[in-house]
Parts: sequence; C-alpha cells; structure tokens
Amino acid sequence: MKLEKPKKIYARRFVILRLIILIVAAIFLYEIDPDLWINFVVFIFVISVLIIRYFMVYVTIYENSITFRPIMIDSNINVPFDLIKSIKYEPKKVFINYIDELDGKESTLTISLEKLDGNSKTELLDILKTVLKDKTLL
Repeated sequence: MKLEKPKKIYARRFVILRLIILIVAAIFLYEIDPDLWINFVVFIFVISVLIIRYFMVYVTIYENSITFRPIMIDSNINVPFDLIKSIKYEPKKVFINYIDELDGKESTLTISLEKLDGNSKTELLDILKTVLKDKTLL
C-alpha cells in the first residue's frame, strides 16, 4: 500500500469531555468565591494544555516510516518500515519491534490504543495491518 500523503492519527479520546468538565468546574468555583483567582489561572492553564493536546498528532504514517509522539514535548520516535522486525497486536496496545538506527539494538515501540477514539483506532490498525502485513506475529 502506497500512501500518497502522510496519514496523521490524533489521540483525542476524552479530551472534549475533560474540557467541558474543567470549564464547568471553573465557572462553579468562580461563582463560589471570585476572590480565588489562582484557581481560575490553574484551570486556564489546564484547559490550554488540553486544547494543545487535542491538536497534537499522536501517530504519523509516511510512505516508508512511522512516527510516534507519546507526549507533548518534542519526543518523536521515527521508525523506518525496513527496520521493523515484527509487529504484535493486542486489544489495548500495538508492539512494534525494530532495530534502532543509532546503536543497532532491538527496541520496542509501544503504541497505546486507549488514547484513540473508535474511528482513529480502526484507521490506524487497518493501515498498519496493510503496510506491515508481512511482519505480523500471530
């Protein structure tokens, strides 16, 4: 399978729900005591982090590699398809065994599927099963 353009998968599960709960809680706390402005500042910070997380790419699949970003700071893990030895699917995680380009040792990339909503999870699994079908462990 050839990807014409990179496929981006977002980890958006429960982000909107958390945003709604935080906004309601911030309004509730403000109504109780408007003088506690520090609570409002903390809520604004957490809401900002959730908005950034909503637009953050979790997994990007290119024509010849996969890039995984587990946390918000710059920590991309890029694995070319030709260095992948095997891939194992479990209900909540995907394990990709690959040879690290830097030290030549075998490493495991673990992608948690719990952070993905239903459509994103299905799309990611379909693409991985198509692209890496010859490396799948039974």
